[in-house]
Amino acid sequence: MQTQRGKYRWVLACLAAAVLAAPAGVVRAQEAPVSSEQVKAAIQKGIAHLRQEQNADGNWSGGGHRGGMTALNLLALINSGVSPNDPTVSKGLEALLNVKDERTYVVSLKAQVLAAALEGVDEARRETLRKALDAASLWLVKEQLPNGMWGYGGGRGRGDNSNTQFALLGLHEAAKAGAKVPPRVWVRSRQHWQNTQTTDGGWDYTGSRRAYGSMSVAGLASLYIVGQRLHMATDKRFVNGVYPNCGQYQENRAIAAGIQWITDNFSVKENPKRGNAWHLYYLYGLERVGMVSGRRHFGNADWYRLGAALLVGQQRPDGSWQGRRDAGTAFALLFLAKGNRPVLIQKVRWLGKWNRNIHDLESLTHWIDDKLGKRTTWQTTSLDVPLEDLRQSPILLIAGHEFPAFTPEQEQKLKNYVRNGGTLYFEACCGEEKFAKGYHALARKLWPEYLSKRLQKDHPVFRSYYKMEDNPTFATYFRSPEKDTYDFYGINVGCRTSVFFSPHALDVLWELQDIPNFSEMAFQVGTNLAAYATGRELLPDKLDKVELSAEDQDGKPVEVPRGAVRIARLRHNGDYNADPHALPNLCKELRDKAKVNVVSRERHLDPSDEKIFEYPVLFMTGHYRFQIGQVEKNRQKAIENLRLYLQRGGCLVADACCGEKAFDESFREMVKELFPNRPLEPLPADHPIYTGTIGMNLGEVRYRKILSDELTSRGTKQPPLEGVTIDGKTVILYSKYDWSCALEGDNPFSCRGYVDEDGKNLAMNILLYAISY
Repeated sequence: MQTQRGKYRWVLACLAAAVLAAPAGVVRAQEAPVSSEQVKAAIQKGIAHLRQEQNADGNWSGGGHRGGMTALNLLALINSGVSPNDPTVSKGLEALLNVKDERTYVVSLKAQVLAAALEGVDEARRETLRKALDAASLWLVKEQLPNGMWGYGGGRGRGDNSNTQFALLGLHEAAKAGAKVPPRVWVRSRQHWQNTQTTDGGWDYTGSRRAYGSMSVAGLASLYIVGQRLHMATDKRFVNGVYPNCGQYQENRAIAAGIQWITDNFSVKENPKRGNAWHLYYLYGLERVGMVSGRRHFGNADWYRLGAALLVGQQRPDGSWQGRRDAGTAFALLFLAKGNRPVLIQKVRWLGKWNRNIHDLESLTHWIDDKLGKRTTWQTTSLDVPLEDLRQSPILLIAGHEFPAFTPEQEQKLKNYVRNGGTLYFEACCGEEKFAKGYHALARKLWPEYLSKRLQKDHPVFRSYYKMEDNPTFATYFRSPEKDTYDFYGINVGCRTSVFFSPHALDVLWELQDIPNFSEMAFQVGTNLAAYATGRELLPDKLDKVELSAEDQDGKPVEVPRGAVRIARLRHNGDYNADPHALPNLCKELRDKAKVNVVSRERHLDPSDEKIFEYPVLFMTGHYRFQIGQVEKNRQKAIENLRLYLQRGGCLVADACCGEKAFDESFREMVKELFPNRPLEPLPADHPIYTGTIGMNLGEVRYRKILSDELTSRGTKQPPLEGVTIDGKTVILYSKYDWSCALEGDNPFSCRGYVDEDGKNLAMNILLYAISY
């Protein structure tokens, strides 16, 4: 057996590229055309096939070990979204409970099934399943051989890597569900996988001879698992917001070599170095590696998209897949269902120590589970990938001890990500001041018109899921020197806080998982961030297409023909550029649906500027109290100029961003000053905006949940708009509730406005009226 030093000498050269840094760019050439709808349809057909194949006693036939196919198919069904209370699964669970713990494959799968079913059953049945899970876990612990491996059962033989992989998967899920697994189990296993890695970085069935795909993904997934379990068992000192062992992992070299082997030999069409043998078993292992590591790509290959396209194409008419010993359908379903989970958050790779806590997001997404509607996953990414890939998740995490040195192109990518509805979360890992200084400098550079400031205690992010004011640990940990704020920063871009910064460690606490009081607090904050960023709306699946705003990836508006209608945004001193993407996106809606050419590039003008007369429509919004004109003289000129603009037939369209009352009060004061004898009045029900004379017949305009709860109404019972009419034309069109956030595409949590569909329809009718009358 080779020494570790000699064995990994060659790995050192590729370590940084494989684990601590990403490839400079990811080429999308190997992506395959497959849609989320195709995957969902294939999953449903596979579920139907497994239902039909179940025996009357609840078992499934096939396989070489009693109960093995029953456990494997149950695991596939539950992970495909079938409830543990479903008759097929319930009958299968009863049958599985009667299978003795005597074969490693079966007991390992049984443990995974029981752990997955625990939270979906009633309390009495949960106790039965937990006892069986504890027994299965204990059996697996006792069956481990002194060399760290598992055999088929009974303590005989030297063991093999296939049984060992399954045993670790079972124990990992059991441990996450609360079963006690001695640290020595993980220590022996880690030593085994490191000692039996081949010189080129892979693994084979028993030792360190000739590596091949299914055993190499087994080895790599196992190293991630034992690394996480051992990391949890190490010294967990967390003192004054600092974790002394932050970023220290023993298995990085072996993991780097394993990733390199998979990258060099990547394929979904076959089991690398073994052809068609155990092909779907290999894909199942590849899915495990991709999910546990958070990797979307190996080299330039999108492992899930390629594998999903292959499996959708190979599914038989009866919903099954071909595989040895009848296991193919279950392995295919596990790959498709688990790999297509929505991506909640991506960790950004950057040149340096970007991944000090390699299990943080796995722990966070496991904690969140289905709290936001369905189970989600996470992955790593790079700012060199296309914007569509970044927007696959609503949140990007950037954390470290030192702040990244981003290129100008990467900085623009961050701005475009926010512009397209994404949420950035920056964190100074272990409270490092170097990172904090870098963040504040970047915030001033990228968003000079917005302030990064401590968030008020009543900010919606602190109550979007958990009420953080009820958590004394949170109040102490984020105590602020400023009254009524927490030491937690945000930047408002549009109708929501789009950039968050924590100067205190959260990802370390997600990593450590069980620091008394602190870890639970950190998980609650992470859940709140997720709830706020998603608006608690269901996320699209991984393969769902991401729609960007009506701008290209360089942030430049889409060109439109000459003669198009132009719209300008009015400046004021109260956050005038809220909802910055609403107009470009509305212009795209008008071009696509109403075939009206409208310029998407906004001109930002002061009301005193004579250039406002060049624009038939002016748009105005904001969150806060405001005045137009910076000083008294300018304000008077602005009022006179705007009044003349409206008297000559121009149109002012406005809404209160997020339905904020402060803006509403100021807007009414401005209108009163413009037209003392023409107050804002509700538009009559027969106004063209409502009746379908232009655009579409609106009917009831439904409120978002936060406003619906506040008003105890599903939607408008009275006309939603107010206006000022001069000579038969409504020259001011105003909504005290927000329709522009419906065009942002980001489901803002705190928006007191209209649901996306109705808000978009209202907005289109408003603009069609403004340019037609």
